[in-house]
Amino acid sequence: MKTGWIRSVCILMALGVLAPAAEASSFKRAVSWLKGEKAETAPAEMWANPLTVTASRLPSFVTPPSEMPANVTVKEKGDVSVDYARTFQESLQDAEGLHLYDAVGNGADTTLALRGFSEGSAVTVLVDGVRVNELDGDALAYPLLMMEDVESLSLERGSASPVYGSGAFAGVVNIRSGRPSEKPLRLFGGTQWTSFHGLRAYQGASGTLDDRLTSAGGRFQYYFRGGRSVSDGYRENAETRLTDFDFKTGYLLPDGDGRLEAGIKHMDDAISNPGELTFDQFQERPWTSNKPLDGRKYKTTLIQLNAEKKFLDERLFVSALTSWRLNQQNFYATTATFPDFTSGSNPDTDFVTQKTRASDMIWQAGYEDRWKRLGFRTLAGVEIRDGTEYAREQDAFGGQVRPEAAQETDRSSVPESFGLFWQERLSFSEKVFVHYGMRHDFHSLEIRDALTPSNGLDERWRDSSLSTGLVVKPFQSQEIFANYAQGFRVPTISELVPFSSGVNRDLQPETIGTYEAGTRWNYREKARLKFGYFLSDLTDEIVFDSSSVTASAPFGRNINIGSSRRDGFETFAAFRPDPAWNFFAGHAWTRAVVRETDGGGSLTDGRGLGQIPQNRFTLGGVLQPFLGRDETLAGLKLGLDGVFTGKQHPTAYESASEASLDAVGGAAHRIRRYTVWNFLFSYAWRGKEAYFRINNLFDERYYSRSVTAASFGTAIYPAGTYAFVVPGAPREFVLGFKWLFE
Repeated sequence: MKTGWIRSVCILMALGVLAPAAEASSFKRAVSWLKGEKAETAPAEMWANPLTVTASRLPSFVTPPSEMPANVTVKEKGDVSVDYARTFQESLQDAEGLHLYDAVGNGADTTLALRGFSEGSAVTVLVDGVRVNELDGDALAYPLLMMEDVESLSLERGSASPVYGSGAFAGVVNIRSGRPSEKPLRLFGGTQWTSFHGLRAYQGASGTLDDRLTSAGGRFQYYFRGGRSVSDGYRENAETRLTDFDFKTGYLLPDGDGRLEAGIKHMDDAISNPGELTFDQFQERPWTSNKPLDGRKYKTTLIQLNAEKKFLDERLFVSALTSWRLNQQNFYATTATFPDFTSGSNPDTDFVTQKTRASDMIWQAGYEDRWKRLGFRTLAGVEIRDGTEYAREQDAFGGQVRPEAAQETDRSSVPESFGLFWQERLSFSEKVFVHYGMRHDFHSLEIRDALTPSNGLDERWRDSSLSTGLVVKPFQSQEIFANYAQGFRVPTISELVPFSSGVNRDLQPETIGTYEAGTRWNYREKARLKFGYFLSDLTDEIVFDSSSVTASAPFGRNINIGSSRRDGFETFAAFRPDPAWNFFAGHAWTRAVVRETDGGGSLTDGRGLGQIPQNRFTLGGVLQPFLGRDETLAGLKLGLDGVFTGKQHPTAYESASEASLDAVGGAAHRIRRYTVWNFLFSYAWRGKEAYFRINNLFDERYYSRSVTAASFGTAIYPAGTYAFVVPGAPREFVLGFKWLFE
């Protein structure tokens, strides 16, 4: 699909309409008190008009969560989980339906799973409107950005293909990075020390200046933040080195009629991957590593230009976003369960280079108006994405890449997509809200294999998805919501042509239908309650089947299974009996099973899917004992929060053979339950804050991921069947300081 001329036309249309532009809409600055904000800054009216959610592909229109027909979670700076989290995944760990686990053992690449989908690729992540899922696999290369650069984030659960296209089966995380100060100059920074021999520091400046250079009468804005984080980690070969910066500048038209913004973000990281241990090794020496060579170096640069403009007394919105994302990743990966049968390397360590470029152009227009008791909002838009990916894999025995080393993969790919979307919302007397939307996507993928030209691939897919939802407010304090959404996901590059393997031409796109219903309550500004049920039915789900063996895939391959189902209940409650005291509790019950399998594989009908906890509880609270009593001590804050993760099956349990499960025993059937508590003590005064945090307060020894697999006999693992586990982080002490001048 040739999209260059379409992109050029869209850019010219957008710039012709939007220049010069400025802030058309922004998140309202109501600070969520739910889990420990500065209570003195939380206005009472936030209960009637809470934080807003981006309800379209671009943030031209925002919607209060009370009008969304789905379960959403919104957080801003001021929330304890945002202010003191190490990663954006950790800031969401108290959200119902979400599960975090560590697949590689370094504590930095924590996978975010949601609503019974164990892979992070089921969640679409946006940073300032830009999709940051990787071209290959829709996975995420964590970390994306430092938490000090996060202004707000929202979690929208449920299939979002009608808005975002392929993927997003479980939901969407929308991250909004730091915003310029309304004052001419704000200086900010901070530093942090951890007991894992870690040090973190950042500094920045932002502001808004009146336009004295032109007659437009607007304002210039600027924002810059840079930081560095280093840590030795809690295991051997678990070091992390992160360097990043975020710079953006913009122009705001008078009276909030529009904006034009340009920005660049960059992350440069070097992260080691200690990998898995056997269950016996975990019990004896959980801090060790069997893979001293594994790790990666990753560089990503994101450049974006976005604009918004209002017309017709702010009833008509036009917005556009263009982005370019450049990635380069080099990593060492050791296959510990079998040697390289071609070169004889034992263990088999490979060096992989991946380079990707992704560009995205989105153009969106919407109209909003009201006639007596009837309000309506309609929008339509187009999204054009294209990219290139190059991957090379070669033998690197002992961590040495020799010129004569055989190449195992030399692959180049060109994915492209074109999507048209439309959304409609009707409101009746501000009591009933009806939502409807649909999207049609065209996808193409070309893959060329320089080593085995017959593995080349040229595929085309197209699909439509729709969503509909309803919100009813029978009382001022209650909302009842329901929705239905379709979704689809096209096979990814490595699912079709995996590293060191042959082409898989039989894979079909996955499709999903999701149903959700629930209610929200708000009692006199002192309590909130959410309760909901969801059900997701998948067809042609892509899973890895170790028994599906071919000549080109001797250890298994990806297959489509007939159908699978995920359903569950989600509950969340927040209480504030006093402005100085608030606490929360949440629970999610999730079931994920194979409903029907196609012949030829080892999957069993009715067997549970792996890496999905059936029950998960969260509990926490924050106390400010001197708030409203002593001005000097009003900034003193104490917090405690915990997460209980219930029983779950190991990864790939759905395709594990009975023989391998019996060989390992109980560890092959269940990941044991665990509970992790965190403690916080902080004191803030006149823009400065010192804090002390203890993560894993009671030093719980646990593992968050497990898989049962056979070793063919290597220098690392003798021949046999093992339960491999990834240890969780032990107790960690954190001491930090933040400052702000303006």
